[in-house]
Amino acid sequence: MVLLPQLCSPCKFFSFSCAFLFVLAWTCIPAVAQERDACSPSPEVKAAFEALPKQTPADTEWDYHQKLIAAIQDLLRKYPSDFFVQKQYVSTMDTPTDRANVIEEYKGKRASSSDSAEILYLYGMALLGRQSPESIKLFSAALETNSKFPWPHLGLASIYGSPIFQDKAKQKQHVVAFLNACPDILDGYKALTEIDDKPVMREWAAQLRTRLAKRSDKEALSTYAALWSLEFKAAPPSEYDSLRKRTAQDVQRIRALDLKTTEWYRALVEGYKVADDQKTSDQIRDEWISQSDLASYSFVLEHWFKNHPQPASEADAATRRAYYEALLKQSKKWTQERPNTAFLWNYRLEALVELDGPAGDIEDAATKELDVAKKSDGPDGPYSYEWLNVAGALSEKHLQPERVLEWAEKGLAQLETEKKYPPYDLYATKDNLAERKFGLASEEVWGIGYLIEANLQLKELDRAQVDLMRLDERLQDLKSLAGDKQDKKKDYLSSLSGYWGRMARLAELQSRKLDAMSFYENALLARLDAEQKPKAGHPDELAEDAKKLWASLGGTEAGWTMWYGRRADELARSNSLRWEEANETLPAFELTDMNGKTWNLEALRGKVTFLNFWASW
Repeated sequence: MVLLPQLCSPCKFFSFSCAFLFVLAWTCIPAVAQERDACSPSPEVKAAFEALPKQTPADTEWDYHQKLIAAIQDLLRKYPSDFFVQKQYVSTMDTPTDRANVIEEYKGKRASSSDSAEILYLYGMALLGRQSPESIKLFSAALETNSKFPWPHLGLASIYGSPIFQDKAKQKQHVVAFLNACPDILDGYKALTEIDDKPVMREWAAQLRTRLAKRSDKEALSTYAALWSLEFKAAPPSEYDSLRKRTAQDVQRIRALDLKTTEWYRALVEGYKVADDQKTSDQIRDEWISQSDLASYSFVLEHWFKNHPQPASEADAATRRAYYEALLKQSKKWTQERPNTAFLWNYRLEALVELDGPAGDIEDAATKELDVAKKSDGPDGPYSYEWLNVAGALSEKHLQPERVLEWAEKGLAQLETEKKYPPYDLYATKDNLAERKFGLASEEVWGIGYLIEANLQLKELDRAQVDLMRLDERLQDLKSLAGDKQDKKKDYLSSLSGYWGRMARLAELQSRKLDAMSFYENALLARLDAEQKPKAGHPDELAEDAKKLWASLGGTEAGWTMWYGRRADELARSNSLRWEEANETLPAFELTDMNGKTWNLEALRGKVTFLNFWASW
């Protein structure tokens, strides 16, 4: 099994590894200087921010991270008491190690500057997501220290908009307070899109429209999506046609700028879509993709995968082969354009494994993915999933067991470190924490499985036996974490099938054939219970090994069919899509349909209702 990389983290690298390597030329920032604009940086600082280095295709993530750190530290030396430079510094630092360092740094600054609203806010930002209750106290204290200092309002709005600390009234209060203080700062309008108050949205959308009409910078262009969202959310359906026409006028103005930047293209793609001109939106998108830069590369990938959806594991062999042949061809292009991006190498590796590509090509892609990850992830990486990605690829194809052992062991060691990372507490709901625990436990099960596979291949049977005992313990943990969730139960049963299959292979190598047959039986039955189907076009190694042993023990073809073949065929013919009970309470809502009728939970109570949830642009 090849683990897909976790691509959910575009802010994975923030820089502050040098946090303790230099000393600022000041020990405290004075209370907010009212003669200075508290909402936006000075023209000199703003120009310096614009000149910060941009990532190039040749840069690894860590290379860029280090360049950005150096540039920001230069700014800190040049503008040692500037709030906005400090704010940029804190927001750029978020590797696990460096985040801990910055927290300590600002803890010290607070001790020597307890009356500084700016330091209270910056310390709160450093703690945000790790110790958010403390951030609330610090932001509140900053406002008590200086009620005209605007930035704590935005920090508090983000906290009160999160699932753990959700308070809609306070969220709206702080967003509006920030906008009243800083009506020209566009971040406030983006935060406003999360507020459910139509009169407030309508009022501020009108102000935002006036401001954007005078601007053509990249920040303004990237805020048009928020403007259109606010206008549509605040309006009744009867006004949608006029809003689309107004959006079309916005798009014409934006297009006339002819900037050919990422923000310009994104605004046009979204604007034409909102104006109900999907054809032109697609044309602009295709032009954007044809000359994409690094900043829009994620859009290129998103577009490709939208047009090439990954087939399900039970898809027929021809469908799967067509998809992975296309992915192999495309990933070659991607890795040539961005050779220092690890997850692009993973796409290539995944395609090679699925297509049963040449062993040398698989080994080369695995090695390059890991090499790039080592260069990209800095001192906190490579992360566990990256070690286990490459170990899993080689293990699946029974290649280089010594390397599989090395990589799986390093992945498991890194996993132990990652278990100690605090969860992002703004979203640390009961369900999210349970999902995280199950995910970490599953990773450990996979990693131990790769160790066992490698030791079986190397005929290191004693080591395999020890790891099987360890795997049995971890599977008990996984079963407990799965609880009554059907999808988790199937994942557990799939892992249990792998455990019994490895037990069977060990028993065979130890010449315990009857034991092995019993273990194969458990493996196959667990796989059936998990409703896991062998991939079309791939050999079913588990069933083939079991059937071979069955025959060697005197079992007949008819007996095999009676015992296993019928159930396997029935599963193969079944439709994998099933309705399952959600067992979750639907939160209160109120929606207006295209005819102006309002629907809410009470109106639907007692009725059988089909709800189709989707996310708009």
